[in-house]
Amino acid sequence: MTVDVLLVRTHSPGNLGSAARACKAFGARLLLLDPRADAAHEDARAFASGAEDLLDAAIRAGGWEEVEEGAGALLALTSLRGRSARGLPPSWSWAAARREATRGRLVLVFGPERSGLTTEEVRRAQGRLALPTRPGFPVLNLAQAVAAALALLATGPRSRPGSGEPDRAPSARPAGAPAQRRLREELAGALGASGYLGREDDAVLLELLAPLLRARPSEREAELWTGVFRKLGRRTRGA
Repeated sequence: MTVDVLLVRTHSPGNLGSAARACKAFGARLLLLDPRADAAHEDARAFASGAEDLLDAAIRAGGWEEVEEGAGALLALTSLRGRSARGLPPSWSWAAARREATRGRLVLVFGPERSGLTTEEVRRAQGRLALPTRPGFPVLNLAQAVAAALALLATGPRSRPGSGEPDRAPSARPAGAPAQRRLREELAGALGASGYLGREDDAVLLELLAPLLRARPSEREAELWTGVFRKLGRRTRGA
């Protein structure tokens, strides 16, 4: 199982240290994107408590494309908290996330303490995950959420022969995050060239893309669809 935890714009040194401790306990790597907390802060070191090595080894990503490189899927952790799911990536089950982690690199994405992930950041993911909290109080401290998510991935049945989850041939493995991003970009380009979508129609674009994401296309299937949309876009622009 290969799992990375991506913390986006983390503010609290204590949360940073506690998240590193949770990652070490469950064997996950820690990635940071635009961190506001300093890993050298005394609170970060204190809350890491034995996981200072993992805290020091945390990878500082230069951008989303760097995070996506080599990833099977990026899954955004969000309770939505009153936001509509319309125009967002499809919801995933924890069982599906466990299966993905056994196939390749899975990235769990956590937003900052004060606001969580923005809508645009959630849209960069291939799917959404939510912790099974009470509906009336779906919020946890960031480090608690990291620990709970990793625990849910570490428990429950894995994909295995005869379990009802067929093994894919290597050539039919699900498309990774970069391939899915290229598919989205070419679909957006083709629909924009046709005049069907404007610049502010990201929600509609995600709704149109959702059936493909839910189907988890293979690398070749994603490549074929990407080629279709690229050619349609070029022909439309050249018309």
